[in-house]
Amino acid sequence: MKLLVISDTHSYLENARNVMNTIGDRIDMVLHLGDHDEDAKILQEEYPDVPFHYVRGNNDYTNTPDFKMVEVNGRKLLLTHGHKNQVYWSYNNISYWAEEKGADVVFFGHTHRPANEKMDTIYIFNPGSISLPRATTYPTFGIFDISENGDMEGTIMAYIDNDNYVRVEESF
Repeated sequence: MKLLVISDTHSYLENARNVMNTIGDRIDMVLHLGDHDEDAKILQEEYPDVPFHYVRGNNDYTNTPDFKMVEVNGRKLLLTHGHKNQVYWSYNNISYWAEEKGADVVFFGHTHRPANEKMDTIYIFNPGSISLPRATTYPTFGIFDISENGDMEGTIMAYIDNDNYVRVEESF
């Protein structure tokens, strides 16, 4: 299953729409990791054929949950924004929390900086921001593959323009 992972759109949906229009037919699910969760709802209405899962971020004032567990091909995915886990300073807290929740991978945003690594038994995946990047030249998003047998591969992609996306980091 191929997941499109986005975060921190902050009401700027043009890049997310361009990605969906270009590769949406090859995406099985979209994960939006907050800031702004209303953006996820708008995209879900615009692309009703693709399942969406989303959580709220520190700039969201809705009843959307702070975190969500999703199971895909036998893997447990923990979705959160990350602001409550001090992800600016370290990934230790979010990794421990994911382990306590029984997750195989934790998806988060908040920092606007991509991350794609493994800590002990937990995969850590932050797609960066598709709208307002920090510490990267281009906006970024993630593609996360989970095979039928549960193998996982995450890739951070740079959004160059409407027709060009470049892999900026190899998988784990």
